[in-house]
Amino acid sequence: MRSCLIQLVIAVAVIFALLWFGLPFAASWLATNALNAAGFTGTSTKVEVSADLPPRILLGHADRVRLTSTKVSVGDLHAATIDMTLGNVELIDRKIGTIHGTMTGVVVPAAIGSSPLTADTATVDGAGAAATTTLTCSNAELKTLIVAQLKAQKVTATAVTFAAPDKVTVTVGGKPIVGHLIVTNGALQVVIAAPKPVALTLIAAGNGNPIRLKSVAVGSSTVTLVGTMDLQSLLGL
Repeated sequence: MRSCLIQLVIAVAVIFALLWFGLPFAASWLATNALNAAGFTGTSTKVEVSADLPPRILLGHADRVRLTSTKVSVGDLHAATIDMTLGNVELIDRKIGTIHGTMTGVVVPAAIGSSPLTADTATVDGAGAAATTTLTCSNAELKTLIVAQLKAQKVTATAVTFAAPDKVTVTVGGKPIVGHLIVTNGALQVVIAAPKPVALTLIAAGNGNPIRLKSVAVGSSTVTLVGTMDLQSLLGL
């Protein structure tokens, strides 16, 4: 009788251990497959699923999902590296409560006629379907976009300088022309006060751009772009 009881206790303990420690590994494998199904590609990709009470994973709930990868491409999002922690994730319903993390080398499509802008860093924080995304890029990156868009208008700029909070000075034919960076309807534009004000779109909303911009700020050597991004739809978890 005692022997049977001991065997039963051992069996329960083994099952409990398998559930406690094995479920996160199984869920990580399933989450990785879900990412792949959503078109996620990357190298050295790791997905770590955890729950404060691991058996809750059986109900499709994870308190945290950490995703790290390099050379990332998923939908319209392309980045050199990604390190995200997703919170309150419903694995079955594929809903992400919160998201917090960083990316580097984020490629943002520019307006037609310009090469993409590359943000050195990006931070993401907020709701999974509308996370605040803050991009930081060099002034040189933005200068390239402005020169390209002016060239498309058959205007040659010999110099472009920036000043806080949003001032742009373009030199054309030896004369400085003052303008400003603005965000309108999710797109980044430069408005140049020529004899007649001209608005040139630098980064369009949509059209392969996963980030809907809300504001722009110029620093001494960098430009900060703030917007929102629906990572829940992109990641497909």
